[in-house]
Amino acid sequence: MSRTDSYRGRPPSRRRHRYAMTALLGGALALTPLLAAAQTTDESASASLAAREPAAQKPPTQKWKLLYSENFSKKLDPGKAPWVREAYDNPFDTVMDDNGKWFHNDYGDAWDEQLDSFATYRKEFPVGKDGWLTASLSARDWDKDGTIEKPPSITNGRAGKSTVAELNVPDHTGGAIFRPTESLPEQYRIEYKLKTLDFGGKRNGTIDYDNRVNGYSKDGCKTQHPWGEGSRSPGWEGDASAPYCEWQDVREGRYGYNGFHYLSIVDFADPAPRNNHFWHYRRKVLMDSFAQHPDRVGTGTGGRVCNAKTDEYYDYKDSSFNTVNMWISGLPNWAPGQGGLAGNSQWFMTSCSDGVAEQQLSSAAELQPELMPDEDYTFAIERDETGYTLEASGNFARAGQQTLRFHRDFVVDNKPIWHYNVKPDEYDGRYNNTLVQGKDLNGKAAWTDQWPKDSAYPDSFVIGDLYTNVYEGSASLTDIKLFVPKSEKK
Repeated sequence: MSRTDSYRGRPPSRRRHRYAMTALLGGALALTPLLAAAQTTDESASASLAAREPAAQKPPTQKWKLLYSENFSKKLDPGKAPWVREAYDNPFDTVMDDNGKWFHNDYGDAWDEQLDSFATYRKEFPVGKDGWLTASLSARDWDKDGTIEKPPSITNGRAGKSTVAELNVPDHTGGAIFRPTESLPEQYRIEYKLKTLDFGGKRNGTIDYDNRVNGYSKDGCKTQHPWGEGSRSPGWEGDASAPYCEWQDVREGRYGYNGFHYLSIVDFADPAPRNNHFWHYRRKVLMDSFAQHPDRVGTGTGGRVCNAKTDEYYDYKDSSFNTVNMWISGLPNWAPGQGGLAGNSQWFMTSCSDGVAEQQLSSAAELQPELMPDEDYTFAIERDETGYTLEASGNFARAGQQTLRFHRDFVVDNKPIWHYNVKPDEYDGRYNNTLVQGKDLNGKAAWTDQWPKDSAYPDSFVIGDLYTNVYEGSASLTDIKLFVPKSEKK
């Protein structure tokens, strides 16, 4: 079931329970991942009936001390870092990294030729005291002549009265993110202020503004090429030999959407922009924007949005599309069907559900980009000894000034957050399994030990546009701060 269709006609609920009020006041809630693994991506969410668990006791309050802070008042220096061509000789994994086996097994030799039809270049440079931050960029050289036609950038700027870092991705095949240079400690709080955002959604009631459509330029074709949704997915013929323009359109149509990762935690060190499907198997918890085109919403609701002031849902189609999804990744579907993709389950948290995660596309709030940068939004994620806490605060549409804060233990009722363990002794191997790509049209494969005993998955945060076949626009941010427990020394 597509994310567009994941909510069908369920009446809005009004919730006045103490857990919902705790969320609004900055308390912590216990949330849940999936009850049974089901394949989901940004393009698909399982089950129109939400599975959920009762909220557990909130965890003890952690006291933090500031370790690093970056306000971008000092000049960023991307010029010293060269653009380096990606040789695909050091992949993060062999599943759905840019040259992953999954794509070849689905699409065949024609897909290999499509991947070889362009070149990818990368650039990284240190930022802040001790170089604790890394700016990571990815760009496409369409004709492989050594010149990047529309390079993305991360540069200094001002937004209102603040010095900021400006992220600019002029073509959807580029990427621009901030990440930690070193993996995060076992316990931490990472936060920052988002000053401006222009990665799709409506402005003054329309997605057609500034000669763009949903944040995308109107020039030429814009498709997911060469990392499509799968040969049997709708929106195209599924033939990898098709010309670029015949792949799934990201600007409009059934797969038309834009977006931005406000703040994500992924399960490996040194993340860099990659294709969107790769990330659906690599995230632990996240907050993101999912700005759907009306073609994608179609005759459905497009999901639902929580008004945290009244604890009532309203249809996504009635929003400005500038929403905030606060969610966790659960166990994956270990054996997706032919022409499908690997991906973790997705469970969304809002105050309308009393902070309990539900497998139903549900946004926790709606931003008001028109108010920015005079007003901004703060996003934060904490990891303590019990689990993760996601937090978003600011002046939200309909709800006004709110702090939305949800905690989920690492494991609830034997259901885990994906790859939550950052060290081996946090996990005993009980969720280990084999990821199986059955007989696809051009091959099959199996990846054993996807979560074995004695494993460890270091936390890294990601802020920005980490997809290199969808998402286009600009944003600015400041005051990225890393906190550690007060008892912990640097």
